[in-house]
Formats: sequence, C-alpha cells, structure tokens
Amino acid sequence: MLSKSLIFLFFASILSACSSISDRPVENNKANQDIDSRNKQISLLTRWTINGKIAFINNQARQSATLHWQKNEAKKTESLNLSTLFGIKVLELNQQQDNFTLEVDGEHYQTQDLDYLIYSLTGLDLPTRAMSHWLKGIAFLPTDQLTYHKTTQLPESLTSFYNNKEWLIKYSKYHHIGQYQLAKQLTITQGDLRIKIAIHSWKI
Repeated sequence: MLSKSLIFLFFASILSACSSISDRPVENNKANQDIDSRNKQISLLTRWTINGKIAFINNQARQSATLHWQKNEAKKTESLNLSTLFGIKVLELNQQQDNFTLEVDGEHYQTQDLDYLIYSLTGLDLPTRAMSHWLKGIAFLPTDQLTYHKTTQLPESLTSFYNNKEWLIKYSKYHHIGQYQLAKQLTITQGDLRIKIAIHSWKI
C-alpha cells in the first residue's frame, strides 16, 4: 500500500518546458479574441508541455510537488512526472495509445483504465481525462459550464459534474503564449479538497 503522504501527492499530480518567444501578461482586451474564436483555437492545441508546481490541500494536510506534464493527443502519448522540491521522483505516468504505465513509490502498474487504477490505489475518483481540457480553459463534457471575464473574455471559472461529483475550476493570471492565451494559475475544488496549480512555463 502507498503511504498516506504519497497518496496525497499522487492525488495532486494526476490532475495538471521552455516559455514561448512571446510570454506576457493579459491585461486588457485590445489583443484578445472573442470567446468562440479562442475556444476553437484552443481546442486545436493538442500538443503541449508544462512545467510548474502543484499543491494539494484539505482539512488534514497540505502537500506540494513540482510538475512536468507533456501530452500529444493526436499520437495518444503522455508523460507526467511529479517530484519533491529536492528532485526526488514521487510519481511517473506514461501513456502509449490506450495503455498507461504508472510508477509510484518504486512499484509499477499497467492499465487501460487510468481512472480505475487511481481509484484502486487511493480510493479516490479523479478527473484524469478531463484535466487536459480544463487546464486550457475549455469544456470536457457537454454539460461543463464556463463563465468569462467581461473585459478579457477569458475563462474565469468552470463547473463540471465529472464522475457524478461537482468540480469547480477557477483561473487567474493569463499570459500570451505565442498566439494562445493560457492560464498561469488555476485552483480546482471538490468538497474539502483544493488543488492549486502554478504553471511556470508552457511549450507548444
């Protein structure tokens, strides 16, 4: 069985390079797209890498780790690495087509159902498939509801009933990354759980 601290870190990590040549804060609507145009553009962004930090907070504990996440949706490949602030690897996830390989605390697991594997290891329902959409500020389920900032027209929050549980994602500190406008900070809330992600850099 995983230690309690590793379960916390594992939970935080599943959620979720060099900066592009144009990385500047979004401050007004002069260079911003309308909502439909941005959503269409972002939906085509299927290959990306992020580096940052992630923190898991609930009523009992707070855990944090560094995060490296690389995804190529067209080729159905994915690599996610979670490590301590001292560089010690806690979790490594790799996807090839529909097969997932997960290493946690030196143990290796393989599955085609990542949600089930996570649940069997931790007893937790996690939005594993949805996170790659939410991270970009777009809906995963048709029923996902987004609210937008009146000036920038960028997503402020997203509400989803993934796996029959209500998830709330709040976005802040958008930056221009090349032609894209992407969040640099987001907070995910479900029950008493709060997950804070700070994205230091995108590569697209």
